[in-house]
Amino acid sequence: MQPLKVRAFYDPDARVWVAESEDVPGLATEAEALEALLEKLRVIIPELWSLNASGPVPPVRLEIEAELTFS
Repeated sequence: MQPLKVRAFYDPDARVWVAESEDVPGLATEAEALEALLEKLRVIIPELWSLNASGPVPPVRLEIEAELTFS
């Protein structure tokens, strides 16, 4: 199973974590905490898969790259 790559980064101006992915068309979501973002991804990715692909949703393995910049 090839992992889906998701990039997560913290937006200090908006005070939220943002997730996006080239492997998951249409994925753009945010949450106040990284843990909450991960929970949202568990729901959103299968929903987007079913909208953009034909057939049942396969088991999904995520590779998440998280970035937090301190100033």
